[in-house]
Amino acid sequence: METSEDMPEATFPFRKVSGHFFRSVLLERLDHVLDPPDTASAGRYHRLGQPTLYTSASLDWSITAISGYMREDRRKRVVVPLLVSDALVLDQHDEEACRRLGIDRDLSNESWRSALAAGQEPVSWRNSDAARSAGADGIIDRSRFIPGGWHLNLFRWNELGGPSIKVCGDPVEIVLAEDGAKWSL
Repeated sequence: METSEDMPEATFPFRKVSGHFFRSVLLERLDHVLDPPDTASAGRYHRLGQPTLYTSASLDWSITAISGYMREDRRKRVVVPLLVSDALVLDQHDEEACRRLGIDRDLSNESWRSALAAGQEPVSWRNSDAARSAGADGIIDRSRFIPGGWHLNLFRWNELGGPSIKVCGDPVEIVLAEDGAKWSL
């Protein structure tokens, strides 16, 4: 990943990110790798109908991030390499940037799935709402399962004034060991 540490003050509290990232998708959605989630789908950083493109900074991190879902639903997925250019994102590693936007970055570690299952709003949505409202193209998520790992989740892409993303390689089939761990809600 390339980041610009010496950005003009006008871009603070955001970090400019460009580089290679990886997105896991259902095999049957391979032709739609750059499409937003289905409108009936919610996730850690998006409400129903909100666009978010979830990516990881390495192939292995992408596989680790999706493995629990795969063990639950047994659906085949692939990882697609992407090239991201010029995304201005909120990096949740940056405590000062989070503080400036009123973001409690630890809320992103709470289980969004448990909240939805209990009929509650996931608290991680507060962070993505704040980042979206501040004009961020996306948010960097600190991994809960991968020491030092992180994910780039974009709220907008391939539209005027936003970051560009393109597929830059062949899909890689995800094959998991039979005895791997599966997380709970």
